Amino acid sequence: MASYCHIQLQRADFSVEAEFDIPDKGVLGIFGHSGSGKTTLLRCVAGLEKEVKGSININGETWLNDKKNLAIQQRNIGYIFQESRLFPHLTVEKNLRYGAVRSAVDVSAVDSEHLLDLLNIKHLLKRWPFQLSGGEKQRVAIGRALLKRPKMLLLDEPLASLDNKRKQEILPFLDKLHEELNIPMLYVSHSMDEVSRLCDYILVMEQGKVVFNGDIHNALTSPQSPLATLDDAAAILEGVVSKQEKDFQLSTVHTSNGTSLQVQGVLPLGKKVRLRVRANDVSLSKAAVRDGSILNTTEGTVVEVMEEKGASVLLHVNINNDIVLSRISRKSYKRLELALGQNIYLQIKNVSIHGV
Repeated sequence: MASYCHIQLQRADFSVEAEFDIPDKGVLGIFGHSGSGKTTLLRCVAGLEKEVKGSININGETWLNDKKNLAIQQRNIGYIFQESRLFPHLTVEKNLRYGAVRSAVDVSAVDSEHLLDLLNIKHLLKRWPFQLSGGEKQRVAIGRALLKRPKMLLLDEPLASLDNKRKQEILPFLDKLHEELNIPMLYVSHSMDEVSRLCDYILVMEQGKVVFNGDIHNALTSPQSPLATLDDAAAILEGVVSKQEKDFQLSTVHTSNGTSLQVQGVLPLGKKVRLRVRANDVSLSKAAVRDGSILNTTEGTVVEVMEEKGASVLLHVNINNDIVLSRISRKSYKRLELALGQNIYLQIKNVSIHGV
């Protein structure tokens, strides 16, 4: 059953208005610069803003309308803040139990064991919060929220307070949650790396308004999306590992459209993965390059030209109905005499892989 939000909040110096659907499963990213209204929107969904107007209906249950605004306790959500907010006077085990006790649903021992394994926190149970790293604290906080058996998980920039090492430590666990959870997740972030790695759908916010709403693929490549022309613009491709080359520490990934790309590492055959191809890593040529060092070379068709201010041009190239981006210099664009519908050869210098 579809879930729907239409939120209006007016403050003296700021307003938020957003209308969007929440998928039954998967991660809905809420992206924007600081001050764009991301956290305020999440607080409205959570029931933390008393003056909000509009309507929220989650799986047939009304959380907000003209007559009622359910409190956060009545909405049965899990909320993860930038800081872990663990109880300092309780051990990890007791912090987790606090979440389970507050659950309206019986939590089986099997489910609890699986969650501890999924987040790799079983060995932390007897420790106190002050004995944990930042990444460990956030994993425990996520575990506590999930043991409530919430109807929805809300994450408000959960990696913002962590240094890069701790972020890289916790991202694989968020990948696992993305893959395994059967409840909707709303993920607030201003990091394109996080959004492109974790999210299936995205709202882009500016000054309290939603300026783009769509799936992650369109959000990163559509000419109507403000994300398509960012300095680190990239395309996302979904695929399955189809081949291993252990001698070279490489794997081949095939997308559902048949595009074949090689990535670093020996990955499990049949594993579903998400690939990120940055526009700055894709170079173009009118002729096939046969003796180069770049492994990923293929052929495509120019389907969109987005001329940018400055010295570069951003192009959309169709490879077997997979869209990738290429940012080249304006001089190269003129020299190659590129045009819509033209066949072109691509050299993809780097492919990032997520979901392993």
